[in-house]
This record gives sequence, structure tokens and C-alpha cells, in this order.
Amino acid sequence: MTPPLPRRPRWRSLALLALCLAPLLWPLQHLAERYYRSELAGQNRQTLDLYVATLFGTLQRYEVLPNILAELPPLRALLAAPADGDLRNRANLLLAQVRRETGADVIYLMNNRGATLAASNWDKPDSFVAGNFAFRPYFREAMAGRLGRFFGLGTTSGKRGYYFAYPVREDEHNIGALVVKVDLDHTETLWGNTPERLLVTDTNGVVILTSRPDWRFHASRPLDRVEQS
Repeated sequence: MTPPLPRRPRWRSLALLALCLAPLLWPLQHLAERYYRSELAGQNRQTLDLYVATLFGTLQRYEVLPNILAELPPLRALLAAPADGDLRNRANLLLAQVRRETGADVIYLMNNRGATLAASNWDKPDSFVAGNFAFRPYFREAMAGRLGRFFGLGTTSGKRGYYFAYPVREDEHNIGALVVKVDLDHTETLWGNTPERLLVTDTNGVVILTSRPDWRFHASRPLDRVEQS
């Protein structure tokens, strides 16, 4: 009778099987990682597109407003007669009404030297009336006949905002500018309630909107002396 063959220990069989499968498992793992990374990247792009669309949608609601308001007779009349108190009161009340109906932060009318003749916050302690904002980039853009855009910290209110400015024209001359300031604090507050870390930078790489308050107004890259000024 033939004696039974000695049985190979089970651990050796398992080790041999793992050794044989190892060359196959690595490519499978690599393919799985690529797949899930691609899926995650796609989901992140969709999420980012949604945030971008929401932000652009908020801004686009106000982008055309200065152009429309620049044609209103009470505002044009005040530019022609800035010392007329009745015209100033009418303009102030009109801008305050439009602000309430549109949800803008502040709306104001400037002459061609940058002085504010009327504003929706005319009756507030931080009223823009009589303030001069000729140094602002949005005013210079409007006086050049273009739609001005600017994100900055308000010098009077101390609040951040996005500004749209459009020239008020008389024949071929730009006689003033109509400015709409948009408050984006609500947008940033919503971002703070999401798990994603979001930020928007200006052209110099300075963070102007973010879901992380400690990132705000920090540079996302080194700035040279010109940019720092």
C-alpha cells in the first residue's frame, strides 16, 4: 500500500497564492485609485461650479442696476442743480426705495468730481452724502465711460462690498456716476456652513471672500512692493 503524501501546511499554500496574485492586485489597486480620484474630482468640480454660479448670480442681479438708474429724471435733475434741496430730498428717497426693493447695500449718486449728492443711506450715521470717492477705481472707470467694478472695504462704513458704477451721460459728456454697493456677507456666511473650504481672491491674490474667517484679507501668494501698496 502506497504511503500517503505529506500534506503541505495551509499557511504555505496561502503564501504561495498571495505571491501569485500580487502582480495582479497592484494594477487593480492602481485602477481603483484612479477611478475614485476621478469621481472625487468630478464631484468637486460640480460643487465648485455651483458655488461660482451662485456668486455670479448674486452679482449679476445688480450689474445692470446702475445703468437703469442713471436714466431716472430725478437723479439727472439733481446733477443739473445740486444745490436744490427739494431735488436732493427726492433723489435720496428714490434711492432708499430702490435699495429696499432690490436688497442692495447702498446706492448713491456722484457728480463728475466724485462728490456724493444723494444716497440711499442719507438718514444714517454713516451716510455717504457729501463724501467724495473720486479715488475709487470704480469711479474712474465710470468717468471713462465704462461699467466700473470693484471689491473693497468701505472707507465710511467699514464694511466690505462689491461695487458697480455706471456713468450718467448728457450728450457726449459723463456728468456723474451711479453706484450700487452689494453686500456679500450673507454669501460668505452660507459658505461657512458648508464642509468645503472656499475662497475668492482679487487680482493680487488677496483673499476677499472665504469660508474660513482666519483666511480673510491674507495673501494666497507672496506680494511684491507694488502689490502691497
